[in-house]
Amino acid sequence: MNNKLLIPAAVALMGVSAGAWAADDDGAEATIRLMDTAEAELPDAVTKTISLPDHLVLQSKEQAATVDKARGHDKANERIERREQNLLKADKAREHGAEMSENAKDARENQGRAEGRPEPPDRPEDPGRPE
Repeated sequence: MNNKLLIPAAVALMGVSAGAWAADDDGAEATIRLMDTAEAELPDAVTKTISLPDHLVLQSKEQAATVDKARGHDKANERIERREQNLLKADKAREHGAEMSENAKDARENQGRAEGRPEPPDRPEDPGRPE
């Protein structure tokens, strides 16, 4: 019996709420609007400078104290410097590895050539049988 009353009530409420959503003039202020032609011609309409209220602006002493408290900036700069140094070391290591690889390749090629091998010694004379 609850379903017989619930379904028509839901349909009636949806019909009423749809009318409220469809109304164009709800009295609310639009947050986005197109610029008029007079506003479009004036550059101040687009490039207006926005400044902080006076009570939020820090004085020079407060700014210096704030910068001194910002220790993370120094640490970040140190990390960047260390990273750059490590990248330079890595580049040097890659170059050294490439040189070693080239030298090893040349050594393997030269090892297989017969030109660089020494001549085996001649066979010694036969001293004969011991007496």
